[in-house]
Amino acid sequence: MITDVWFFQPRTMAKANYATAAGQEQTWTPWWACYLTPAAGATGLAVHLIDARVDPEWRTRVAALGPRDVLAVTAMTGAALRDALDASDLARSLGAYVVWGGPHPTLFPAETLAQSAAHAVVPGFGHAGFALLLRRLTGTAPPPSPQDPRILTEGGTPLPLTPARPHRGGTIDAVDPVPSLELITDWEPYVNPDVAIAERTVNYVTSEGCLRRCTFCSEPETSGHSWYVRPVARAVEVIADMAARARAGGIKLHDPNFFHDPQRAGEFAARIAEQVALPWAASLHPADLQAMPDSQLHAAAAAGLCRVLVGMETPVPELIKLSNKRYDPAGIAHMVRRLSAAGVRGMFTFIVGWPDADPGHYQQTIDCAFAIRDLDPAHQCKIHFLEPWPGTPIEKMLRRRGVTMPHTLTDWAEIDYYQAQVTGLHDPRYTAIVREANRALSPYIDA
Repeated sequence: MITDVWFFQPRTMAKANYATAAGQEQTWTPWWACYLTPAAGATGLAVHLIDARVDPEWRTRVAALGPRDVLAVTAMTGAALRDALDASDLARSLGAYVVWGGPHPTLFPAETLAQSAAHAVVPGFGHAGFALLLRRLTGTAPPPSPQDPRILTEGGTPLPLTPARPHRGGTIDAVDPVPSLELITDWEPYVNPDVAIAERTVNYVTSEGCLRRCTFCSEPETSGHSWYVRPVARAVEVIADMAARARAGGIKLHDPNFFHDPQRAGEFAARIAEQVALPWAASLHPADLQAMPDSQLHAAAAAGLCRVLVGMETPVPELIKLSNKRYDPAGIAHMVRRLSAAGVRGMFTFIVGWPDADPGHYQQTIDCAFAIRDLDPAHQCKIHFLEPWPGTPIEKMLRRRGVTMPHTLTDWAEIDYYQAQVTGLHDPRYTAIVREANRALSPYIDA
């Protein structure tokens, strides 16, 4: 009989690229586990967290599991897959039940089930499927229904090894309950110094997924081109509670596209100013910034908005079309000035190494990033190499062209968009040049 659920957060191994000003790797709250905890509690199971990023004894804790335990693993594409595979192998060998979820299993559920030690894979936003799986494991599930969320289990209906979308577009009102803050017994490891926000910055996620269709980004694919939205009032209440527990001085929202709905963003700004009164940062699509009236931008700044993450991707019009980013790169300087006038610092991200791009786009991108810093040195920039993420249109196009791409979990664990790893896609002369530029453009680098 199952009695305990252990949420396992793998290491991201990203210190070289996401170090804080103090020289430590940024480590953010494992909100996925906090949101899934109520599902375990509803079935009477005890809940625990094993976070390999902050617990050097994580292997010892996994080694103590047995047949009464469920190991629930989140799995992003990249280095985190290494710990996910190791922990799953060990837990299963000891008789524990292993379930995987997260971005990579959502894109490749059947592949993940076949190539890992998982007994089950829950793709998509997770809460409904995980809750149903636990009820089945504890014998409390209702009879199967066609409306049941999708779960892949060993011995179930075979599926092709192709990407799978959890939904088919549109805005989805969140069904997960209030996250359990009690799962985090020590908030200190999840407090990060951020030069653009606060010395004690913590994070939160008010929405997931994306309705846009950028060709290089896995977010639209993992969400099925859906936007999973949590109520603003409840989100601000959770942030206020978390900020008090963590003695936070600032909030970083990790929504993929926070300002997609201007009315919702405005409601959030008003509520957080009234109930929390801390500086906060969020993502902002460049097209949304170009469409945003100055009045809204300044109102958000007055409510505490101090920084925005703006994925410019490229200043080259032809590559804007390839990326399907859909903004006017001729307006980059104007966007920068508008943010400066509002007192909001920008983190502008770019990508180089696009298929069929003119070789000059490397230097054009670098020049654009430094031009932003010349306009206002308070802004930051970072340049990534295109590393075709699984399931994206660009990755599929490169596969059709015969470019060798990863096929296994072990292969996907080597993905790193700071290293220009895809043979034939990147100009090797620019690997060191871009790395050197990032050292000057962004504090989040330890190259």
